[in-house]
This record gives sequence, structure tokens and C-alpha cells, in this order.
Amino acid sequence: MKSIIALSTFAAVASVAHGQLVVIDPTAIANNQANHIADLAKYVEMVNNQITQINTLTQQLQQTEAYVKAFGNPEQLLHIVGADQLVTSLQRSGISQTISNLQRATNGTQALAYNGNGIYTSLGATFTTPGGATFPRAEDLYRKYGAIQDSSRNFQTVNDDVLARRATLRSQISATTQQLQASTTDAETQKLTGVLVGYNAELGTVDREIDHAAAQVATQDAENRADRDRQEQALREERQAQMEESFRRYGEVFRLETTPPVFPAGRE
Repeated sequence: MKSIIALSTFAAVASVAHGQLVVIDPTAIANNQANHIADLAKYVEMVNNQITQINTLTQQLQQTEAYVKAFGNPEQLLHIVGADQLVTSLQRSGISQTISNLQRATNGTQALAYNGNGIYTSLGATFTTPGGATFPRAEDLYRKYGAIQDSSRNFQTVNDDVLARRATLRSQISATTQQLQASTTDAETQKLTGVLVGYNAELGTVDREIDHAAAQVATQDAENRADRDRQEQALREERQAQMEESFRRYGEVFRLETTPPVFPAGRE
């Protein structure tokens, strides 16, 4: 009886053990390992790509830093030597007056008293005839001379002003040039070069103010000469008319006798 029970138990255990046995598939294991190796290769490739990108970005950053160091950042160059002074000079207008303003403001009395800093003799407001009579001078007749005198004074004032401004501009050009020689970046060099170009243009403009003032003197002198010729032409015309009128009146007063003379008969 015991032998039968033991056999039965062994059979049951063997049956259960056979049902729980794990079956190993070598093909599946090989596929899984291949897939795992492929995933690792992709991961390694991704990491390598990221490393390459990081190296590339690092090189670009280094190049950018080297460029900024060599060429500079224009936004940081807010105070360039000479720039403010150049703007101030450009905004300053000349002191020269227009020829029309000079003509309107001219005064005949001042023209009569003008002595050219002592090199001329003033005429005075009156004159005396040889007979001892004193007469006032016609002030209006001397206004055209006052106009050219005022133009000459305007030229002298402009010349003094321009000479002072030229000295200032030349000093500022010198300071800007020294700063340009010491510049360390291309951006600073370009801005300083622009300031120098502006200074040279302003210097030429200032010099032309002298030419303009000199042209006013020449223009007024030409007008005075033209007026003198005009007055002389008018005087010649008036004299011609007076001469013709005198001849006509002379002919009316002294008519030639056209009838034959009548002599008295002689005595017998």
C-alpha cells in the first residue's frame, strides 16, 4: 500500500514539475541582444553628434569673441573724441551779414565821418565855400560809400571770427588724429575717421565764409562803380538836352533876317 502511494506521489510531482519547466529560445535571445547593440550604437552616435555641435558652437563663440575684440562693438562707443565739438561747430552759424541788410543799415553821416582807422580824412557834415558860407552836406549822396565801408568792416569781423574758429578746429583735428592713432578696434577707427571727415568739411565751410564776405565787398564796390557810370550817363544826357534846348532858344531869339536889305535912296 505504501509503495502505491509513493508511486502516485512521485507521478504527481513529476507531472507538476513538467508543467512549470521554463523553455529557453536561443533565437529570441540573439535578436534581443542585436536590438540592444543597435540601440547602444544609436545612442553613441547621438552623443557624438551632440559633442560635435558643442565643439562647433564653442568655436563659433571663440570666433565671435575674437571678432569683437578685433573690431569692437559700435554700440559701446558712445563718446568719441571730437564728436560733440564737431556737432557744436556745425550748429554754429556765421556772423556775416547779408548785403541787403548792410545796404539798409548804412548811414550817410557815418560815411562822412569815416576815417578808416586813421588812414583817411573824414569829410565832416558841413563844408564852407570860398566866400565863407557854410552848407550841410547831402547825407543821402554818401550812403553808397557808407555801404561799401560797412561791407569792409563786415569782412574784417568775419575774418577775425573765422581765424579763431579755424584755430579751434585745427586743435580738435589734432586731438582726434592722436586718438585715431591710439584706437585699438576697427569700430573706433571708423567712428574717429568719420569725425575727422566732418572736421575737414567744416574747416572748408568756415574758410568759404571769408570768401563770401569778400565777395560782398566786391559786389558793393561794383554797384558803386555802376552807379557812378549811371550818374555820369544821366549827366551827359541832361547836358545834351540842355545844349539842344539852348540852341533852340537861341534860334528863337536871334532869327536870321531873310529879307533883302533896303538902302535909302541917294541924294541928288
